[in-house]
Amino acid sequence: LPDGRRAEIILTSAGESSEQSDVLSLIGDTWAKIGIKLYPRASQRELFRKRVYSGETVMAVWEGLDNAMASSATSPTELAPTKQSQIQWPSWGLHYETGGEQGEAPDTPEGKALLAALTRWQRAGTIEARKKAWDDMLDLHAESVFTIGVVNATKQPVAVAPDLRNVPDHGIYAYEPGAFFGIYHPDTFWIEGADKKSSVRASNANSNESIFKRATGAPTKH
Repeated sequence: LPDGRRAEIILTSAGESSEQSDVLSLIGDTWAKIGIKLYPRASQRELFRKRVYSGETVMAVWEGLDNAMASSATSPTELAPTKQSQIQWPSWGLHYETGGEQGEAPDTPEGKALLAALTRWQRAGTIEARKKAWDDMLDLHAESVFTIGVVNATKQPVAVAPDLRNVPDHGIYAYEPGAFFGIYHPDTFWIEGADKKSSVRASNANSNESIFKRATGAPTKH
């Protein structure tokens, strides 16, 4: 630091993901090479949120954009301070969520510009105007670095039964869009040989019923 002290940052997490712990370990080793000491601190999720919301954290780790197919046609609310749960600006987000009754309004030109661009996107009457608002917000993020992206487009293995059909070999696995498998219409998945298995089960059930009735003297169907 300018006064000669070593740069040290306490990075808070909810401690629920081993992937986050592994990534933070790698980041800590890398930052140490340029003189920054990173101290990861995990805590229970509720306590983690309270510390973030009260402004006690200097840096925190959480998931990135929820939308796996972000485009100018989708709402850019995640790029602007619109929710308290956005850990990079919880007080600004709370102010937006409550209509100004709680939290604090953005006090930097960049924060104000993000909300202004979001309003322009919401009121845009053309595709071009919406794209311009999106691009402006992305430029602000690239310049100001409100969040530091770490991992992107990771592979997510999914186990599928060998006789389940119509499941795509590759796809997008995210809540947005389509609620994970929802985008691929799981109601169209089917099990090969399901009709045969159903008939076998029905035959066994009828056979068992006959054996039970003969054993108990109950009348059997012919």
